[in-house]
Amino acid sequence: MRQVKINLATWLPLFFILLYLLPLGLRDLWSPDELRYAEISREMVASGDWIVPRFNDLRYFEKPVMGYWMNALSQLVFGETNFAVRAASAFSALGAAFCLWMLLARFASRPTAWLSCAIYLSMFMVSGIGTYSVLDSMLNLWLTASFTAFYFAIRSDSSRHRAKYYALAGIYCGCAVLTKGFLALALPVLVVLPYMLWTKQLTVILKWGWWVMLLALLTCLPWALAIHAAEPDYWHYFFWIEHIKRFSAENAQHAAPLWYYLPFLAAGVLPWLFWSPSALAHLKGQMHSPLLRYALLWALLPLLFFSLAKGKLATYILPIMAPIAILFAHGIQQAFAKACKGLRLGSWLNAGLFSLLALTTLILHFSGKLPLEADETYRAWLLSFIFAFWAAMALVSLKVDSLNAKVASYMLMPLGLFMLAWATFPNISIYSKMPAKFTQQIAHLVSPNTVLVADYPDTMSALNWYFKRQDVYLAGQKGEVSYGLSYPDAQHRYIENSQLAEFIQQQQQTAPVLIFFRDKPDMGEQLPQTDQRISRGRYTVLYYNARQP
Repeated sequence: MRQVKINLATWLPLFFILLYLLPLGLRDLWSPDELRYAEISREMVASGDWIVPRFNDLRYFEKPVMGYWMNALSQLVFGETNFAVRAASAFSALGAAFCLWMLLARFASRPTAWLSCAIYLSMFMVSGIGTYSVLDSMLNLWLTASFTAFYFAIRSDSSRHRAKYYALAGIYCGCAVLTKGFLALALPVLVVLPYMLWTKQLTVILKWGWWVMLLALLTCLPWALAIHAAEPDYWHYFFWIEHIKRFSAENAQHAAPLWYYLPFLAAGVLPWLFWSPSALAHLKGQMHSPLLRYALLWALLPLLFFSLAKGKLATYILPIMAPIAILFAHGIQQAFAKACKGLRLGSWLNAGLFSLLALTTLILHFSGKLPLEADETYRAWLLSFIFAFWAAMALVSLKVDSLNAKVASYMLMPLGLFMLAWATFPNISIYSKMPAKFTQQIAHLVSPNTVLVADYPDTMSALNWYFKRQDVYLAGQKGEVSYGLSYPDAQHRYIENSQLAEFIQQQQQTAPVLIFFRDKPDMGEQLPQTDQRISRGRYTVLYYNARQP
């Protein structure tokens, strides 16, 4: 084996730049999530209203405000760019990793702390969500910080230190509530109380619980009162619709079976999946450690909670990746120290699986099974190269002898994917989920006085973001903006399909009209004859010139 010396303390910052920061601006924004969060934050900056979230100038109460604040600050610093839209997610992942480092450097060792951070930041779910603009990475930052503060408080010897760390835990819980709601309070309680029972310290947490809740309340209170004063219906909608119905109703949004998270968990811990059996097997003799007991509960109880909930999304289990990284780090260190053959087998499995994927990609390409147009053949070769690079890094890990060098090889596995994935997206995806190119093709039709109409919130957000407009009319499905459109001052922004032709003719008297459809319009003879029609993939635009006298 080759003796390669790697210092993870030096390697990790470079890795973060390569995997997280450099790819942020390379690919266009994805619809609907990234465009939605980009636009809500853009409108917050443009309007100067940092209290009431608005989407297309409609009230949008599905989430609290912290995530929008973080995205808005990012846009203030980096401009209205793809990088800015995703930067808050990326730096939140880094912040969560820093919390892990603080936790393990204090209660384990610095080598274990660096290893845990390396594992965590290279996990597919962490890096995937951390380079994508959704609120989950930001929520996970505050939850990881709160779990870290709780453990510091539990292990503190003096009341002064306990008061400080429990206060920090409360503040971080409050920030998590402001990011995504009351779930942020449920998860720490779900973990900390059983841990205190397990370690026979229940009276301690009961003694300090009021202090945590007080600080969480004080953190939330200024905005909670401000939003109530501005929009008295906010808390009714957010509590009953977004929490109670979503998680308990039989017809809950995103309903899924009990085992739903298992395949996402397996994919989420890549590239470490094939090392995980050896890592977990070598934890058996270490579970006397209070930190590992804490990490075990931190990983298992939220997974069980989310599995029992009616509504499920893959991103919900992001908060359990940090404790899994802690468990993996301890187990991998022990497995390596004992020269466990399972680690070597895991690397061979990694190499074999991704070599097979590289070969399968080319076979599907030459058999015409990939959804590629004639000028897109390079995408298949590029995707095959990404899989082959992953396999090559697994083989490199077999050739180096130090644990840090093997870990560095594993961290590099997903690098090709994140650096080059944007160039592998086929046109069928670009012209159905990434509207940037299509909006460039229709930009010459849009002037400040053009009346803009969209058929879905997805297409509405594209018109909002790329043309910097927040006066788009909606015709078709209301979707997530149904609540905002229900207000009397916003109802005129929705047009029934039966009234669309009349609306077009009325607006044409003073301005041109552009209608953006996600799917090809199938309205027979209901609509007037268009002056221009542009279609690409699932996107279609109908354009009507102004009929000024």
